[in-house]
Amino acid sequence: MLIKPLPLLNFFVATVMFSIGLRVQQGELLEVLRNRAMLVRSLLANCVIVPALGVLLVLLFPLTPDATVGILLLAAIPGTPIALQFTRQAKTRLAFAAAMTFVLSIVSIAMAPLAVEVMPQAATRSERPILNLLASILLYIALPLLAGLWLGRRAPKIAPKFALPLGILASVVFVFLMWETRLARRQAFDAIRGRGTILAMALLLVLAMLIGWFIGGPDPESRRVLATTTSMRSVIVVLYVARYCFPRTSVYMVPIVYISLMVPTNMLFHLGFTIWQKVRLRRAAAA
Repeated sequence: MLIKPLPLLNFFVATVMFSIGLRVQQGELLEVLRNRAMLVRSLLANCVIVPALGVLLVLLFPLTPDATVGILLLAAIPGTPIALQFTRQAKTRLAFAAAMTFVLSIVSIAMAPLAVEVMPQAATRSERPILNLLASILLYIALPLLAGLWLGRRAPKIAPKFALPLGILASVVFVFLMWETRLARRQAFDAIRGRGTILAMALLLVLAMLIGWFIGGPDPESRRVLATTTSMRSVIVVLYVARYCFPRTSVYMVPIVYISLMVPTNMLFHLGFTIWQKVRLRRAAAA
């Protein structure tokens, strides 16, 4: 099961957040949080529009009860730290990427129990997913970010030198994480293939990405970050919820398949975005 490599994922998230803290200033993060218009649009997209999209998809597709629950949970719970692997490439919006990851991770604490309460399938009541989620956000997101900010202020000349090695380390860990979970993802694909579930998840992914892109405003880098943070739903939280609230079901298969879709899709998206930006710059220089 995908939960087993969780320590590796936690190490990846902590490494990325620490490296971001080394490269941004505290004032930049606060400025992002003060941008109420952007925050409101992001929360509206992640907490209202995408969940409504999930409801529409489960009504349109003939899904099993377990697949319905899995997709509704994915649509309802935002904020996966896995998005950091891609959003940290937006170097001019590092503070924005870090702030959005933190905010959406906090929001997922509130969204998870609400989502469980409205599920069409009875759930086993458990506080454990929420407690685990809160501890993970504090330990692997907030503390490394604050540590990086503190070191950046105390040693402004030395701290940036650690950012590149940490970024390389994080990329290596992420690739290894994807390799370690390949068998679980293949088994999940085989288990739900041919029931319309994969198509419904693919539509959820692509449409959520488009929603994030269009709410990002005129700045392409902000659109890039929001397209990724909106489309990459909190698969780890959904796995925890499936494990503790929907035991002895196949709900946990849905987020495993979704991560198999969202990682390569966002990889292609960021590759295409980078090429597009380079073409734009060359045309502007030529003009």
